[in-house]
Amino acid sequence: MKAIYKEEMPLLKRTKFEFEIEHINAKTPSNQELIKKIADMEKAPAELVSIKHIYTNYGLAKSRIIAFIYKDQKTYDLFEKKKEKKVEGAPAAK
Repeated sequence: MKAIYKEEMPLLKRTKFEFEIEHINAKTPSNQELIKKIADMEKAPAELVSIKHIYTNYGLAKSRIIAFIYKDQKTYDLFEKKKEKKVEGAPAAK
């Protein structure tokens, strides 16, 4: 895996990366595998890495990954907030 592009975003307290990975005779790597590889490669905590897109062209064993690495947990939580699933029969949260 190699880094193709890196852009610092100081106002958003994150860094945008674009990586290229070859996966010959293997499936496209999962998000969790990529998060671990990116965290190791950039020496960042895995909890602050977010995969935005994985682009793979049909027939090629090469993928392009777009990821963000946040500076702190508070900023990560602000931008990467997970939506809560509604449970049927439960009262609505106020």
